Amino acid sequence: MQMTSRLRGWPAVKSKKAQQGQALVYGLFVLMGGLAAFFFLFNTGQLSTEKTKLVNTADAVAYSAGVMNARALNFQAYTNRAMLANTVAIAQLVSLSSWIRYENNLAALGSSALDPKFLPFYPSYYAAVAGSYVSFPLVQGGVLEALEVASDDVNKALQSAQSMIYAGLQVARAKVMQQVVDANYQNDGSVTLDLIPLTLVEFLAFSRRYTGDERKRFKEVALKSANLDSFVPKRSWTLVGLYGDCNFIKRDVLTRRGGTELLGFDEWKAIDSLSEHRWVPSSWYDMFCRANIEIPYGWGGQSGSKGMSTEIDADPTHYDNSVVVNAGSTAAAFTTSSTWNYSGIPSFYDLSDTEMTNAATKNDPRLKFAIRLRRSINQTMTSEGRSAIKQSSSPSHKLGLNEYHAMPAGGSEMVAVGASEVYFQRPPTQDRQNIYGKSIGKPNEIGSLFNPYWQVRLIGSPDSIKKAQLLQGVVSP
Repeated sequence: MQMTSRLRGWPAVKSKKAQQGQALVYGLFVLMGGLAAFFFLFNTGQLSTEKTKLVNTADAVAYSAGVMNARALNFQAYTNRAMLANTVAIAQLVSLSSWIRYENNLAALGSSALDPKFLPFYPSYYAAVAGSYVSFPLVQGGVLEALEVASDDVNKALQSAQSMIYAGLQVARAKVMQQVVDANYQNDGSVTLDLIPLTLVEFLAFSRRYTGDERKRFKEVALKSANLDSFVPKRSWTLVGLYGDCNFIKRDVLTRRGGTELLGFDEWKAIDSLSEHRWVPSSWYDMFCRANIEIPYGWGGQSGSKGMSTEIDADPTHYDNSVVVNAGSTAAAFTTSSTWNYSGIPSFYDLSDTEMTNAATKNDPRLKFAIRLRRSINQTMTSEGRSAIKQSSSPSHKLGLNEYHAMPAGGSEMVAVGASEVYFQRPPTQDRQNIYGKSIGKPNEIGSLFNPYWQVRLIGSPDSIKKAQLLQGVVSP
């Protein structure tokens, strides 16, 4: 009976044991799927991290290049303003030297004009006598000339600095951009930086140097700035006598004329003169005193030019009409005028002709710059690159994990493009109405290399992105 019951229970026990371990096969499939998903998730996460880092680095490189472009333009603007200030200072020094020479001659010769008919002139004469003891040594001692030479030398140094910035920017900028890349990828593989063909408008084409007769813009600005000091363009007055020596009705006149002119591009010239215009009889029988003679009492002249003054000044209105009004004393001023060595209106950098004449850009010039970064997949921290998690190298591996690549669209490289733009705008705290521009119907201040308000910002660059995509072998719709 006992044996029979055991035999009857054996099939049930055997069936239960036969079912053990069947879930293991299902578990293996689940495990493989999980590993594949984890592998795919790892590569996707690494690829996303790499792409984000590459894009951020591209933006940092483009912005750094833009900062250098903006600083170069602002440097040119600051140096232009400095050279302009020195040029105005030279005009003032030339004017002061001519005036001192005039005052000295007046102190020596002007006593003849001390006539009661010119009573208001007395203070001017005695002031000239007193001032000659103090001011004339500035001319004879070479103080004013030394200041003029120093100002001119500073302009020469600034011109050299401008040329160095212009010529050396591309090399220095490339070095800085590479340093930004290296700092972002220190001990993290390699990245290739490309500038061409993604550069839209280069710095060398955005601005240029103006020399020779092209210095007209600087000359106009220098003249306008120098003439803001009323002592420079015109030093004149007219004193009508209380009576005339020949005829009490026709009164004699004392005329003071003087001014400073910029002749051509390379000479500042100042002339000062003082003459009496006296009515005299034209003959023994002239009772109406029809003739007028000039009696020079003071004169002075000073020039700043390249060597001796050779510029022909044929404009009779120069020096506030001194040539016409005081011909005699003006001739004496020209004859005794001294000449300082002066290199002339400096060469300078400004926006290129294209930027200033192009209808699309002249009112809002902008310097755009783009770069491309390329990073090979074997340099990334994915399974295809430098990650410790690798794909199976066995061709007979049957799990198919090699299908889960981190390969980007189009090839074996990741590519990112960064672009920046340099534009002209006053800071908000300094933004004020352009009074001069408003007076000529142009209230908006237009960018130039005479105002240092160039700023930089990142921009989108669709054209550059398309070029980068073409290099990858794909184009987004």
